[in-house]
Amino acid sequence: AGTAIGEVMTLIEAAGAQAAGVVIALDRQECGQAGDEIKRQSAIQEVESRYSIPVVSIVTLDMVLAYLEEQGGEAFAHHAEAIRDYRARYGVGGV
Repeated sequence: AGTAIGEVMTLIEAAGAQAAGVVIALDRQECGQAGDEIKRQSAIQEVESRYSIPVVSIVTLDMVLAYLEEQGGEAFAHHAEAIRDYRARYGVGGV
């Protein structure tokens, strides 16, 4: 939920440097920590807003799910279902 990025940003700032952006391997498209139901942002959106830097992901959870549904067949159907459950519980829609 962006906590690792926050920890790294603290280290970068403590060293007197400034980050230009963040690259992450997988955007899990999780809800941020603000907890405001009306203004629900993803963890990535919160990081972008808090630090005024872009965050770029190599792949998103939606992309992984689409691949499993299109290419995975029955062998990976249970993984796709687990991702759907995870997204329903922790995900932000429309990200």
